[in-house]
Order: sequence, then structure tokens, then C-alpha cells
Amino acid sequence: MSYTEKIHRKVQSLETDVIVPFSAAKVEGISTDTTRKILHRLHDNGVITIVKKGYFKKEDSFSELLFVYGSLKKGFDNHNLLSKYAKRLGKAHTVKKLAMFEDSFGNYPYIVDAPISKIKGELYQITRAELMSKIDKFEGAPDYYVRKKIEVKSHHGVKRAFVYMKPDAALPTDQKPLQEWTNNTDYKIEKLHSTLDAMIEG
Repeated sequence: MSYTEKIHRKVQSLETDVIVPFSAAKVEGISTDTTRKILHRLHDNGVITIVKKGYFKKEDSFSELLFVYGSLKKGFDNHNLLSKYAKRLGKAHTVKKLAMFEDSFGNYPYIVDAPISKIKGELYQITRAELMSKIDKFEGAPDYYVRKKIEVKSHHGVKRAFVYMKPDAALPTDQKPLQEWTNNTDYKIEKLHSTLDAMIEG
């Protein structure tokens, strides 16, 4: 059994949400420095939360899959919200055909439950409940978007994952549905100008 496995087992024997010193995870034969490094790794994996220097608490286990298709994708404006508590599992697409459109200014996409095409995006494993709550707040769920589980396919196979969808949204007649949303700044500027021109003319 590795040092990490031994300390993980020791941590699992502790009570949840009780703040304890690092020494509570000490295992005979493992140095204090190695114990500290492993505890920081367990913190990054969502097993514990280091609340202050030298103290931590065990967390309830949490693991959910999230399919993202807009600004949360890698390289996009809001990807940093996923933080280190989200593990990228790679590219994925929806199994079911859905419909994806953009807001009026092209700033973000949204998915509607209409059978048009499979949507391309990315799959993430979320390892902390508070991160999922943070993303809910960012997405305006459940008031603006609804988070629901759908089947998505990646190189890991078909999995059920959460996705944010716009409930009861009408299909726009002035744009073509998208299969994949790209971060095209020139297109956004052009769309903004077109929208403003239409508002002025109207």
C-alpha cells in the first residue's frame, strides 16, 4: 500500500466536517513533510479541506460529471470558474439531438430541448459540492438555466452528466442552430453591430 493510500485510509476514519490538526492523519513510518504534501494533494482532490495552516476537515465524498458547451470550455472567458476542483475528461458530444443558439449579442450559447443536432463540448468531473453550487449561481440556475442530466459520449464511453439548458425557450428564427460554439471575437463584434443596427432601424 502506498503512502497516499495509507494516509487516505487514516483520513477516511475521521469524522466529517470536524476540524483537526495535520497530526490526526499521521501514520507511523511516514514523515511529517510527506504527510503534509499528501494532505495538500487530498485537498486538491476534494477529499479534505485545509481550513487554515496545519488544520483540515474531511469532506463528504462528491463526484458529478458536467458537460459544458460555452464560455466554461478550456480557453474561453469563464473557464477559470471550473478551478482545480474540476478535472477535464476531454471532448464530448450529446447522445441526444438538441438545439444550440446564441444570445442576441453572441456572448454566450444556450441549449434548448429540440431534436436538431448533437452538441459538441467538453466533459468535466466536479469533485466539490461547493463548486457545483458556484457554477449554478454563475449560470443563474434554476431561474435562468435548469441543470439536468443527459447522456454524453466521450472517449470514456457514454456517461450521464449534468448540463445547463434553457427551459421552454422559443427557437429563434433569425439564426441557424449551432453544433459547436467557438470563441470568434470578430463574429461577436459583427453580430453586435447588426443587432444595434436592427434596434435603431426598428
